[in-house]
Amino acid sequence: MARAGTHRATLTRHQHELGSSSRATRAPDPRLLGILHREHIGVSHDLLEFESWLEPPQPVATLMISLEDPLRTERGTLPPAWIAGLDDRPEVVETGGRHTEVDLKLTAVGAHLVCGMPMRALSGQIVPLDEVFGSRTATLAEQLREMSDWDARFDLVERLLLERIEASAGPDPFVAEAVARLQASDGLLRIGRLAAQLRVSRRHLTTRFRDQIGLPPKTFARLLRFDSVRRRMAADPASWADVAAACGYSDQSHLNREFRELAGTTPAAFLARRLPEGGTVGDGITFVQDAGGRSA
Repeated sequence: MARAGTHRATLTRHQHELGSSSRATRAPDPRLLGILHREHIGVSHDLLEFESWLEPPQPVATLMISLEDPLRTERGTLPPAWIAGLDDRPEVVETGGRHTEVDLKLTAVGAHLVCGMPMRALSGQIVPLDEVFGSRTATLAEQLREMSDWDARFDLVERLLLERIEASAGPDPFVAEAVARLQASDGLLRIGRLAAQLRVSRRHLTTRFRDQIGLPPKTFARLLRFDSVRRRMAADPASWADVAAACGYSDQSHLNREFRELAGTTPAAFLARRLPEGGTVGDGITFVQDAGGRSA
């Protein structure tokens, strides 16, 4: 059941030439403020005219629970419930037919609290959830699958996250402050200046940041800038030169290079692939990726 005094999940239906889907969204428990990057999302795709979607890297971690057909990437078939640390490389995810999932995004600091481990161990990885949260989550997908109500599903996942937070030692104030300053600048704050503001060496900052967040601060700032571009494109598309200048790129060519590296395509092609309900079609995109450091 939904929590008393809170909003219930909002259901929306999307139908267009590329397929149809329904989406449930709900604001999370206030105690998860700073832990979750956005609202809870549950998605059910029942008809798709494409076979994969594109996941560019984001400055957040992903926790996903699949309730129907398993998802696949170049790593192979993904587990029913998994968590992925921060990464600076894109991923193409195959849908495999009908699929329904709970999709949560954890903030960089929130992921460290919830996982209770150095996030460098999860950087660039997709790991079965029970390997991080323990054996009690081995049947989480089955439990959610048996529930027909999105509020009940969101409630169960929330209880799990709150238990993890209550058992944690709390955030490292130093790293949390470093993350907050980078986020406030949308990644434009130079790392040398950030270290000076925090009165530490750049090496000390990088070591502590990478241990808890999973990526060096310079890479995290790069993802923040790219995320800023994507938000600007979605909210108020402008000339690419203006977007490049506003988001800290030296010129439009620099922005194009970033898109090719982080999204596997050009800015214009990325926009053309966007779906009305969110997400990006991944069909026809291939990447040349490092063989090391990635596992399912």
